[in-house]
Amino acid sequence: MSKKHLTFDDRLAIQTGLQQGMSAAQIAKNIGKDRSTVGREIKAHRRLVASSKGNNCVHHDICTRVPQCRSKCFKGKRQCQSACGGCIQGFPDYQEEFCREYERSPFVCNACDHRLRCRLRRMLYDAKHAQEQYESTLSESRKGISLTERELNEINDLISPLVKQGQSLPVICENHRAELPVTDRTIYSYIEAGLLDARNIDLRRKLRRPERKKSGPVLRVDRTCHLGRGYEEYQEYMSENPDASVSQMDSVVLKKGGQTLLTILFTNCDLQLMFLRERNTSASVSGVFQKLRKILGEERFCMLFQVIVTDRGSEFTDPMRIEADTESGEIQCRVFYCDPMNSNQKSRCERNHEFIRYVIPKGEAKEEYREEEIKRLMNHINSYPRKKWNGRSPYDLFVKIYGQETATLLGLEKVPSDSINLTPALATARTQSSNPNSTSPPISVRARMK
Repeated sequence: MSKKHLTFDDRLAIQTGLQQGMSAAQIAKNIGKDRSTVGREIKAHRRLVASSKGNNCVHHDICTRVPQCRSKCFKGKRQCQSACGGCIQGFPDYQEEFCREYERSPFVCNACDHRLRCRLRRMLYDAKHAQEQYESTLSESRKGISLTERELNEINDLISPLVKQGQSLPVICENHRAELPVTDRTIYSYIEAGLLDARNIDLRRKLRRPERKKSGPVLRVDRTCHLGRGYEEYQEYMSENPDASVSQMDSVVLKKGGQTLLTILFTNCDLQLMFLRERNTSASVSGVFQKLRKILGEERFCMLFQVIVTDRGSEFTDPMRIEADTESGEIQCRVFYCDPMNSNQKSRCERNHEFIRYVIPKGEAKEEYREEEIKRLMNHINSYPRKKWNGRSPYDLFVKIYGQETATLLGLEKVPSDSINLTPALATARTQSSNPNSTSPPISVRARMK
């Protein structure tokens, strides 16, 4: 009896067959699999490889810029030809040409005779890369909750009001068994993780149980969202777009199962935005970015948020709602993910969280924070001078780069150096703007899934 999943040996056989020019049907016959299985495997795990240094513009044969390049070639070549890849830099009519061969079976360029000297980007199937992707996907697929946010909302709308009315969870589940896709035991874990409006305090018998050390479940919205957005793809993108502005994004849990901060740090100045969210879900994250688009406008938003690097937390599993304008569908920024267990790949954002913990020590957070309190915390931290910036604060650098108007729209205010407080006393202090004339609205978002 054959195994359901492809093995590494199967993938090596697929790679060998592709290099020998075999069709997907021939390869499938050799490894004892269905033709469609091999086709899906190739298309799912092939990867785009950068082109050579040749000119990959669709207009390279009829380019009118070639005579100018020959006389003023930036590489110093007097006999510059249209194959030179340097002439595409800064050219407004440049349009990349793609090979059409990998649009049909076998969907890759492994067997192409011109692959090594091709001036176009190529699709290749590599057994080792495919196996690594498969193992990563398999590991993630066995974690989290197999529900969409809509299904989770339906459970929440049914369960939470009845729990808050004093009904026990087993009774609710028994009365609505046909409407619930999960058991009462699973719903207990959802409440423990803070995924529902109902809390442990609403469950009478739950308060008698000792707290379990095991962390709650994680909501996975899209298990394939990381494909094409890994750290390797981020490095490739930055090598092609070295001037792109990079931000690092993360979450800071204030209260387990409760309020959470979304933090976004601009790496060119170390200024960190902070947004209060009632629930740590992907919908609350996308709600923050919808709010930012409305406050900043398209031009400012695209200037501030070009590349965003984050970890693989469940709240970041809907990248399209971060990248694209929900009204026009236009992609306005790019989201990339750190490798698993490699949060050091966004270390500057992680290190800046140390300032938050000065004020809100881990495990010592209040039951509930207000937006004004988080805004005050954000401004005190961003006004704190940094040695690495020669005594200037992230706020000063941000204003110099993006302007005072942009800072005001984001609710940023300068706190005088002698007034900066980075102790727990700041969290208990009475809310008072450091700028009495400021009318900037708070932009922290308390988003619920809709």
